[in-house]
Formats: sequence, C-alpha cells, structure tokens
Amino acid sequence: MIDLRKQKEGFSLIEVLISVAIFAVIILASTEIFRLVINGQREAIASQNVQESLKYFFEVTGKEIRMARRSTGTCNVPSGDIYAKGTSAGGDILYFKNYYNECVTYELISAGEVKRFQITRDSNTGFISPAKIEIDALRFQINSTGQPLVTMLLSAHSLGDSRFSSKMDMQTSITSRYYR
Repeated sequence: MIDLRKQKEGFSLIEVLISVAIFAVIILASTEIFRLVINGQREAIASQNVQESLKYFFEVTGKEIRMARRSTGTCNVPSGDIYAKGTSAGGDILYFKNYYNECVTYELISAGEVKRFQITRDSNTGFISPAKIEIDALRFQINSTGQPLVTMLLSAHSLGDSRFSSKMDMQTSITSRYYR
C-alpha cells in the first residue's frame, strides 16, 4: 500500500492554466507597449526630418533673398525692383538678382513622383529639398512698399509609410538689406 502522506504536492491543472493565462496577458501587454513606443519614435523621427529639412531650406533661401540686389531690368525683374513673382504649373516663382549678380529663380518642380524646391542661379540648377520630403505648396508674397519684403508660405510632408508621415505648414517673411 502506498502512503499518500509521503507524496510530493504539485500544481493542479487549474493553477497551471491560470498562471499561463496571466503570463500570456503580461507578454501581450508588454509587446503592445513596445509597439506603441516604436511607432511614436517613428512619428517623431519623421517630424524631425521635415523640420530639419525646412529649417535648412529657410536658412539658405533667407540669406539669398535678404542679400538680393536691385534689378536693372534683367532676371525677369522690372528695372528698379528687387523681386518679381511669376506662376507656373507647380505654383509661384520668385525672381531676383543675388549678391553675386546672378539671376536666381525659386520654384516648385515635379521631380518624378515628388514635388521639390528648385533653385536656378544663372544656368546652374539644383534641388534644395530632399527627395524624401515632398513640398505640397509654395507661395510667395511680395510687398514693395517701404522696405521690400518677401513672405514665403510652404507646406510639406515626409514620404514613406503614411502612418508615420509628418505634415507641416510654415511661413517666414524676409526683408531685403538693399536700401536706396
């Protein structure tokens, strides 16, 4: 005969099932929290990329617009003016003569699937916005009364997974340093 008092006690099936269920809930909650943190980080990186690209964009254009010279009737700018505005299929175009007497054109161009900001200085053309950021809209407003002023309005978003896309609308006003 077996003495039941000497047998070792173990876990019952219900205790094992409850502990496995609690463990599964903890693991699922942990992975969901981890996924939310990763997605938040991706959104923050997308937003930071757009901000940094637009900051660089405004720094480069701001310096060049600020140092523009009065036109002598060249560069699509009427004589005596500093800036002129035109339009194209992509939006507004800004014309002026820069500090080095080069004719400068700022405009929005479709480069493949992406709209990018293009600068043309005399015959040299290049993009200033990166290919991973699309410029949705670009507008210029020129105020020639008093101190010449150019206001740039820009709307852009990051490309890639739409869940982590960041859209920004920015505006800046730049006065010319050229005095009569």
